[in-house]
Amino acid sequence: MRQYLDLKEKHADALLFFRCGDFYEMFFEDAVVAARALDLTLTSRDKGKEDAVPMCGVPYHAARGYLARLTEQGFKVAVCEQMEDPKLAKGLVKREIVRVITPGVVLDDEILDPKLPRYLAALVPAGKRGNPAVGLAYLDATTGELCATEIQVSSVLDELVRVGPREVLAEAAQLEGMLAPVRARYKMPWNPAVVPALEAAEAELGTLLGGSGPQRGAARSGDLDPAERPLAVRAAATVLAYARATQPGGTLPVTRLIGYESGDAVVLDETAIANLELTETLIGKKREGALLDVIDQTVTAPGGRRLRRWLLYPLIDVAQIRRRQDAVGWLVQRPALLEQVRRTLSRVADLERLAGKATLGVATPRDLGRLRDALGMLPEVMALVKTGATKLEPVPGLLDPAPPPSAGSLPSGLAACGDAALPALAVRLGKSLVDEPPFLVKDGGVIRAGWDAQVDECRRLADGGKDEILAIEAREQRESGIANLKVRYNRVFGYYLEITKSNLAKVPAHYVRKQTIANGERYVTPELAELERKVVTAEETLAAREAELFKAEVAAVAEVAAKVSAAGAALAVVDVCGSLAEVAARRGYCRPVVDDGLAIEIVDGRHPVIEAILPEGTFVPNDCRLDPGAEQLVLITGPNMAGKSTYMRQVAQIALLAQIGSFVPAKAATIGVCDRVFTRVGAADNLSRGDSTFMVEMRETAAILAHATRRSLVILDEVGRGTSTFDGVSIAWAVAEHLHDHVTARTLFATHYHELVALADSRPRVRNVSVAVREHKGEIVFLRRVVPGGANKSYGIDVARLAGLPTKVIGRAREIMSRLEGGSALGTSAQLSLGAVASPQLPLGGIAAQPSPVIAKLSAIDINRMTPLEALTLLAELKSLV
Repeated sequence: MRQYLDLKEKHADALLFFRCGDFYEMFFEDAVVAARALDLTLTSRDKGKEDAVPMCGVPYHAARGYLARLTEQGFKVAVCEQMEDPKLAKGLVKREIVRVITPGVVLDDEILDPKLPRYLAALVPAGKRGNPAVGLAYLDATTGELCATEIQVSSVLDELVRVGPREVLAEAAQLEGMLAPVRARYKMPWNPAVVPALEAAEAELGTLLGGSGPQRGAARSGDLDPAERPLAVRAAATVLAYARATQPGGTLPVTRLIGYESGDAVVLDETAIANLELTETLIGKKREGALLDVIDQTVTAPGGRRLRRWLLYPLIDVAQIRRRQDAVGWLVQRPALLEQVRRTLSRVADLERLAGKATLGVATPRDLGRLRDALGMLPEVMALVKTGATKLEPVPGLLDPAPPPSAGSLPSGLAACGDAALPALAVRLGKSLVDEPPFLVKDGGVIRAGWDAQVDECRRLADGGKDEILAIEAREQRESGIANLKVRYNRVFGYYLEITKSNLAKVPAHYVRKQTIANGERYVTPELAELERKVVTAEETLAAREAELFKAEVAAVAEVAAKVSAAGAALAVVDVCGSLAEVAARRGYCRPVVDDGLAIEIVDGRHPVIEAILPEGTFVPNDCRLDPGAEQLVLITGPNMAGKSTYMRQVAQIALLAQIGSFVPAKAATIGVCDRVFTRVGAADNLSRGDSTFMVEMRETAAILAHATRRSLVILDEVGRGTSTFDGVSIAWAVAEHLHDHVTARTLFATHYHELVALADSRPRVRNVSVAVREHKGEIVFLRRVVPGGANKSYGIDVARLAGLPTKVIGRAREIMSRLEGGSALGTSAQLSLGAVASPQLPLGGIAAQPSPVIAKLSAIDINRMTPLEALTLLAELKSLV
């Protein structure tokens, strides 16, 4: 237990998986926690004793599943292995921590989602009063991707949601201080980490990125200047140091630090990502039904990860957007080539993660076999694209020289796949490894015959040295003159020569008698003894030699891992472009015109997700035009379920698709680049933060009014519905005015407050549209068509009837509505039997109120000229009016 406790002391914050033979054992508090988390039986060591130690364990062969469950629950696990064969160990078996698995640092393919990055993030606030800056860095240890930026503390949550790290690091004091509100809302494991000083951070980066000091680190950090972005550098050093500590025996596959600014791409906050259902649905949080699910037809894991990145970080640079469009369009025009390219790519393994595993030293024989086969496919991919490019223009964005990597730019082209080191590596692995390598080195049979003489010899001996035995037997028969001499073997004596009694006189003098049997004698020779020694040790020697040679192959891959990863990244871009081309061709998408103008004009636009769900051709398309100079704010009215929210979301999704370089679901489209997309669509109580529906709604609206620009796209749905009618109308009216008069952002504003249609009379850039409904024989039919002009009826009761409200309730609602619309009094709650009903809604914002007839009558009276009889008559008349 002393060995266990010493190792546990070094990893006090982790559960210790302590290898004991065929099990990983846990003791003390670790056992209690793990038993509860994994539903294991909790037992004890030294049962019956007063100081019995709690204990539980999991089988070694099934450990991966248990590790996956623990990391998904947010636990950190230190894995301790036996470093020597217990049979050969003298005294206590040597054990060491070989790796630490955390929610953010997972290398096991069975745990990782192939199409999702696995990020570990670190946050470093400025820590000075009045300075809201925060350094943010994130690392994918499986590929070596390392990015860093500096943002405002108010934007930290939004960026975390976009990046999606599985674990976040920060100083303990900050977790309880400035970052506490963010920690409460971002529901992933947060762990304390020691944040280095700037000088130490630069030195750490220099060391980890292949240099020897801060100068080297700064030189390799791309467009991120340590002097200008010290918090980003410290965050990067923090995340690197933490990840490095999890891999005692390996090297992180990190070669550079990429800096980026939030304005390099379209800014999408937490609300927009959720409301537009970009990567998962609002209800159920599922990928199926999200926009990414529709456009992701990638056939490789790196392609899936890259497409997700593109969708969450749409471009704002028109030239880069058009570069991507060119590549997608080129493939759309060549359907046969597109099919061939996609079929070929589907056979290419994940080069990025395979290169990372080699660098970390955790690659298996099967990994290198898949890597070899994938490298062998590169010439075929390049040949396909080159062949397709010979007849017409070169492939834009695919075959041209690679641009310098930078956040938001189109990554390197296929030129990275033509590096001479890659086919050389493929040839080497083809010669050194068998066609179908085993999963583990210890399974044997890794190295191909002919690659190493010692391996070949050991294999021959391990098979019993049959050829050598036959040769010895033939020679001894010839030299001794004993024709029936046989070389035999048993477990007691090993190899021996068996000679019958009739031939004992011919036995050579150098034979050593071993045993007498009924029909003869058994002898041994020094040569047979040596052969036996070789055969007995051959398997052990073979295993050691294969492990040694395989380690050399892993090292060979690690030497060119950066080039392998670059080729994987290039194929990922081809895969993404192929995916977008496939979707465009299959669903009839058009290439949008993307420019630096401010107009958004969509002809026959369609919602990409809903269209994919409905039977082909049944989705009703609609036009949209937004222009800050003419039609800046489009006010949308119409009944519930008519399609207002669908219409607004499809406009936003079309704009984002256009800005990732994709074709879009429309007949034609022009998209003036958006710098931010804001949404205020629906709301729910957030009881955990003490926020009501209305408070959430108002906070989201306030954020839009504070941060939207003239180039932003704003989607507002039912602003003000979370409070009373009068308050709601007033707030909605004021918000619309402010967006028109001051923000001037392109805005789609859906509302049930029909009073707002009057805004178009006083605001020149407000345009009214409505979702058409047809009434037929007392029934309503939703036409899903957006038409000019505002709606004058909500059809709420009709929708309630469709939803299944009782007929009696529907009838009573119509009666009350009729009286409200007629302006008549509704009487007391006793008369209504349904409780007090509010008086009719009063118009606001420039719509003249209708004067009371009583007040009009009184205003016209000259009381000084009235007789008593006239006064009594008037009183009776006023009473009747009331």
